[in-house]
Amino acid sequence: MTINPARCTRIAVADPPEVSDANPIHDEKAKEYGYAGGIVAGIHTYGWMVPAILDSLGEEWLAHGWCEFRLPRPVYVGDELLTQVVPSDHHPGVGLIKQTAVNDERITIEGYCGLGDAPWRDEFLLPSQRSPQPEAVERPFLNIDQIPTNQDYPAMSVPLAQREALAWMSERIHDDDPMWISGASPRVHPSWLLGQMTPLIRHSYRMPAGIHASGRVQHLKTFEAKGDVSVAGRWGDLEVRKGKPWSTTDAVFTDCDGSDVALVRQVAVILPPLGTN
Repeated sequence: MTINPARCTRIAVADPPEVSDANPIHDEKAKEYGYAGGIVAGIHTYGWMVPAILDSLGEEWLAHGWCEFRLPRPVYVGDELLTQVVPSDHHPGVGLIKQTAVNDERITIEGYCGLGDAPWRDEFLLPSQRSPQPEAVERPFLNIDQIPTNQDYPAMSVPLAQREALAWMSERIHDDDPMWISGASPRVHPSWLLGQMTPLIRHSYRMPAGIHASGRVQHLKTFEAKGDVSVAGRWGDLEVRKGKPWSTTDAVFTDCDGSDVALVRQVAVILPPLGTN
């Protein structure tokens, strides 16, 4: 497999209101946590590097490929983001990803990508309960000392036809590549997968602010927007660093035909409610 050097640039834009309404880290309240301003959601930062991965690995990556990444520094509205993918000197068939904010060379994403099965595919801790449940009427508030571990989430069903796919691209990623917007069943942009991880939590729970710290994505087959998608997840490990929990969630995505299309892991740092940190 050949890893072709590739790059792309994007200007970071503000998250839509529903994102900042759900998580104060994405609006000016982030200053109360010590940041310079609202942090652009990691799902969008990830989405803006996808063109470089596709230029490097080709569309096969969407059908059977993988990515592992971390988000070491925040992205702010107006940042010019440069993503580069280059072959690894030590691991043939692996691409090295680096995204930087051009103005100050701040590293915003570091990671790896490749085709086929990721070396860590078997490490996902997947749920046994996968039947979608209605959104909980009473959603308990989980404070930072109440984050579950080794427990299935109630699965959720998410509408994903042409209308929802086009809305995602126009409101979130702002990419008019025909791959994502043409036809009755366009391809689903990889960022959509990551974009369901927080809604999966909020389907059953209320939580304070959180920061996306790292992730893994394993594409299993071509994923098209042609009907409701089931998202089933499991709370995994919980590690406390400097008094803050780093919570891991694994999820499996199943399309309307009953086929598993992707596996996703998200690690998030859960922050205390404002006024208590």
